[in-house]
Amino acid sequence: MENPLTEEQIKKINDISKLPPDKQQPELQKLLKALSPEQIEFLKKQQGQSCIFCSISEGQIESKKIFEDDRALIVLDINPANPGHLLVFPRKHAQVMHELNDDEVSYLFVLANKASNVLIENLKAEGTNIFVANGFVAGQNAPHVLIHVIPRFKEDGIALFWKGKKVNDSALEEIKK
Repeated sequence: MENPLTEEQIKKINDISKLPPDKQQPELQKLLKALSPEQIEFLKKQQGQSCIFCSISEGQIESKKIFEDDRALIVLDINPANPGHLLVFPRKHAQVMHELNDDEVSYLFVLANKASNVLIENLKAEGTNIFVANGFVAGQNAPHVLIHVIPRFKEDGIALFWKGKKVNDSALEEIKK
């Protein structure tokens, strides 16, 4: 595909890439709203070419694959929270969950559930955490959808807790709407 972006748009993308990560997302969202579907598709393909998880999917980067098919992979995390920490991800490049359709998301979570059972049975994990960091502010540190499946053991030192915030009933009703 020939590059459908203007020189001005390319300059804007380069300027955004130089911003701190927490400032990139809002600026990128503004830019994306001004692009045509063809331009957005072009950018997705370009991004996918530099994505480590797309490279793993294409066999360009070696990984410890636990499972793969034409839709998804499960690999061992090379920087695990605990030994056996698995990453479930789609072959299709998507940075955040809403870029996938419902069938794709469902399939990934079916795989994550099966992976959790395998960790419990084979590693004798006492439980698992299954989670997605969806977006930079949520702790996502790779530009590809990842479902983390982490085997858990008593006193393993991993803390995934937060202090709940008090929200009054009227605020809850407003959020519900």
